[in-house]
Amino acid sequence: MEKLRGRLGDGEAVPWFDPASGGIDARSLFLLEAPGQKSMGVETELRRTGSGIISIDNDDPTAQNCWTLRAEAGLSYRLSVHWNVVPWYLGTADRIAPPGRTEIQRAAPFLHEVITLLPALEVVVPMGRKAQAGWAAYQERYTPKVHTLPTWHPSPRVFASRPTARREIRDVLEHAAQLLDTA
Repeated sequence: MEKLRGRLGDGEAVPWFDPASGGIDARSLFLLEAPGQKSMGVETELRRTGSGIISIDNDDPTAQNCWTLRAEAGLSYRLSVHWNVVPWYLGTADRIAPPGRTEIQRAAPFLHEVITLLPALEVVVPMGRKAQAGWAAYQERYTPKVHTLPTWHPSPRVFASRPTARREIRDVLEHAAQLLDTA
């Protein structure tokens, strides 16, 4: 992780893994787009915000949705780790920006470095189109031997625009739990 942090440019920070998650023993990876302000510790003029870790315990609605759906599916957090296809914050202090093709390509070596830290990895759940695109590009290059279970991004915006998304995500997480024999 320190090597990954050291190769980024000025102003780009990479959050840590949640110590309550599965860490290097994780058998499942939840892969999202890019970290938000709540996980990054984005500096504002007045104060630093966020935890500095990728965690379902962060104080934001997407993290809450991940926590709730994972618990409903019976998937132990000790078997999982969360990461982002682009591991650094994109945007300004006021607004997050989605990753583009260039950021996804630039982040591919960092994703590979994270995957190599997870020797027990069996299931990857790319959540959202950007994460799915990043994972697909990664698969083309490295061909990992894991189950890939794509699903919707667990943001409130997706839940509001797609009433079936919540249930579809839970179904995918239940499938992950079955693959890991935790259901």
